[in-house]
Amino acid sequence: MPLFGHKLFASEFYTEASADEFRAGLRLWWAAWNQVPAGSLPNSDRALATLADFGRDIEAWQDVKERALHGFIECSDGRLYHPMICAEAIDSYEERLRKSKRRNDDKERLKQWREMRRNQERNASHADDTEADETEVKRVSSAYQTEERNAFVQRAARRDRDRDSNTHSLRSCDAASPVAEKQTVAVIPPDPPLDARTALFRTGVATVHAMTGIPGAKVRTLIGKWLRDCGDDCAMLNDIIAHAADTRPAEPQAFIAGSIRHRTASDFRQLETNWGLDEVDIDAALRDHERALGL
Repeated sequence: MPLFGHKLFASEFYTEASADEFRAGLRLWWAAWNQVPAGSLPNSDRALATLADFGRDIEAWQDVKERALHGFIECSDGRLYHPMICAEAIDSYEERLRKSKRRNDDKERLKQWREMRRNQERNASHADDTEADETEVKRVSSAYQTEERNAFVQRAARRDRDRDSNTHSLRSCDAASPVAEKQTVAVIPPDPPLDARTALFRTGVATVHAMTGIPGAKVRTLIGKWLRDCGDDCAMLNDIIAHAADTRPAEPQAFIAGSIRHRTASDFRQLETNWGLDEVDIDAALRDHERALGL
């Protein structure tokens, strides 16, 4: 409770009250501030004597009662109210409501700001992933289309050569045997085997997806990273992925990454050169040994 000194020390109560009356009145002010309703006191001598710090000495309370209750008015509910204390209590309560509303508004603004920041970070992360996936898909798609176009041209050229060769042979046979029925047989050669890069982004993507469950676009990004670690050696990465598919490790990604580090280590390359193992497929020999042991 505030002291309200500017009102207390300028009041008639402060001027006219004795020491005991002033002490009792000030204690009753404090008690009224904390009562419910605020600014009121019970209209009972025993309760007032206790609140004024006279305990059970009702006679001593009666001696100071009139001056100690200066300013209090009995109202219709039977309680004693002090107009000035009631007005200050109402102002204090309204200020408390205003502060509570400001705190709640600040909490709501902070909550909205945090949610906005989370959404911005989530959208930025999603945009980065999407952009990386689209870049990788465009790069792989462009390379794949170029390879497919070149392979188609090679197959068409080969078919033309074979057709010309077969036609020339049939004409020679017709000249030697006039009764032979003229026939033209076109032999379509089988498609050439896939090169290492095409196989990597066809079979390799499907194999890694089956082992890890990672979506296709992210698998291509992951394979692109592994390919950089391999020094763009598609054949090496194809072999590592095939080995992982055969051994079925518990953590395929960690297994493949470790195999790449092992294969690309400078000391391992130097040992291969020193021991004349450049042309030896160590992984194939290891797999044959595992099969022989029944592992």
